[in-house]
Amino acid sequence: MKCRVPRLKSCCCCVDLRAGCFFLALFEIFASILGFFVAEEGKLFLIGRLAYMFHFIGSIFLLMGSMLQIETLVIIYLGTNIFHLIFSTAFVVEYAVECRFCALETTPVYITLIVSLYSWLVAFSYLRRLHWQNDPEYDE
Repeated sequence: MKCRVPRLKSCCCCVDLRAGCFFLALFEIFASILGFFVAEEGKLFLIGRLAYMFHFIGSIFLLMGSMLQIETLVIIYLGTNIFHLIFSTAFVVEYAVECRFCALETTPVYITLIVSLYSWLVAFSYLRRLHWQNDPEYDE
């Protein structure tokens, strides 16, 4: 029995997956640049910045992968986005506990994490479509 991951046929119900990956990559590049300036001091803050740096690089790979239709670049983005989701979530939880759950400062980070999770699903669906287009025998 195979585990089925949700498949998206379009981004935001009306945009092609390729164009959706392009625009989500632009948004995530902007969000990761803002994430560089969120942290202050400490080991977990350094890990948060490192996660945003990897996410910035991965988003550039997604941007190039959506323009050039290269599967390897999309796979690199998926890996860096998982790294970003794990370590940025730990960073946000630590920051929220340290500042006694200051919602105003952590709300933008929560929103970018939700958008990153959706972007991961869109990029994964785009990768599956690229597999299907490049290999006629690929059928999961």
